[in-house]
Amino acid sequence: MTKTPNPSDLRAEAAELLVANGYTLMPDKIVIGDVELDIPGLWQGPSETLDLTIVTDRPSSREEESRLYWLVQRLTRALDAIESRRTVTLVLIGRPVHSRIESGLLELARVLVVDGSLTTDRMIGPLLRLQLPPSSEGHQNGIQAVAEVIAGKSDSRPLSALLQTAPLGARAVTERYRSWVHEAFREDRDSDA
Repeated sequence: MTKTPNPSDLRAEAAELLVANGYTLMPDKIVIGDVELDIPGLWQGPSETLDLTIVTDRPSSREEESRLYWLVQRLTRALDAIESRRTVTLVLIGRPVHSRIESGLLELARVLVVDGSLTTDRMIGPLLRLQLPPSSEGHQNGIQAVAEVIAGKSDSRPLSALLQTAPLGARAVTERYRSWVHEAFREDRDSDA
């Protein structure tokens, strides 16, 4: 028998992940244009995003669902009225009480459900920054490895020159490669004469 996760634990995990990814909790009362809203659990995304995220318990009745719908609708309309480019995401915490999908909410905002069926970071993954694993030492110093393999070989001079431009960036490597190719064609023409 699977244990049902505690919604307050799921909410705390979601909040911890949001903070770790640059989100800040906003005051409950906010003003957007001429509209004053009371939105507990509203998070503002990091500076490089335009995300507004509401973290709330999943509605347990039609009345609660209607209130939530009305709140999200007021928020999105207020943002539209000031021609904001901000997106709204709704993170619903907990298992559904009824099988009906919150389809009305899907028309207003992106809806992510944290119900304990997967880890919280997987459930709210679209809100989180992409975390790449650190490269291994072999990958980090690949240029040095190639330089060691070709060292001392008589025909490696052009490739060594190409490798020496790598720290200067992709554009420098591209230009050096082009000149290497042009030199090769020039040498072919000169030997044909």
